[in-house]
Amino acid sequence: MDEWYYAENGESVGPVAAEVVARAVADAGDQAVLVWSPGMPDWVDGRDLPQFAAKDAAGAAPAALFGAGTRIVAEKRAVAEPATDSRGKTLIKRARHELLAYVGIAAYLFVWFCALMFYKSTVLKGAGVDLAPFGVAALVKSLILAKFILLLEAVQLGARRGKGAILIVQIALRALIFTVALAIMTVIEEIVVGYFHGHGAKESLSGLITATSPSQVLATAILMFLVLVPYLAFRRIALEVGQLPELLFTRRGIKEAA
Repeated sequence: MDEWYYAENGESVGPVAAEVVARAVADAGDQAVLVWSPGMPDWVDGRDLPQFAAKDAAGAAPAALFGAGTRIVAEKRAVAEPATDSRGKTLIKRARHELLAYVGIAAYLFVWFCALMFYKSTVLKGAGVDLAPFGVAALVKSLILAKFILLLEAVQLGARRGKGAILIVQIALRALIFTVALAIMTVIEEIVVGYFHGHGAKESLSGLITATSPSQVLATAILMFLVLVPYLAFRRIALEVGQLPELLFTRRGIKEAA
């Protein structure tokens, strides 16, 4: 068994090498140190395993000969290497999770926007007006809004609002908060983009107001609210139920009636 785990201060430490576990058992003295390795049915006291008792006796001689300082430096070095590897794997796993979440949100928004723009294009075409290709515009808008939504979720915006209310009210309230926040962030983004193009904040805002009517702003806000409700509902129910994405997107066999 190459990978070992041991309990320290109520937390699991590992995976580490057997030598690190042996030192932990030796340092604990008469106190029990629970250890476990893949393949073992349960955690056991490290003092009951002969390999650690042997390493304990062998490890006592260097400590007596060279002093405690040498042993502490060696122990820190041995523990640091597995800890660094573990942190690296955790960061990679977290980055992969964030990337998948971003792609999932962007894909969800992209489907919505494409469907709505396709409907708009068919209506305008019936009136004799041709709408420019909308695929790229829908993709760019989806990527931008997905980035904003991930940021709002990271700061847990609206997570504590309506705690005592029923679940659907909590979801609707948070969707409303997200809608307002996304509108504000979109305006800020327009100002920043205008700044890089040499336009002032007032000029960018006036251009944005001129390009959109109040009714269009209201319609966009309602649309964004309706898009956010199913997404936030899915996220919240997944937290309550657990493994909801797996249940929805995993092929399941059909049980035949006996």
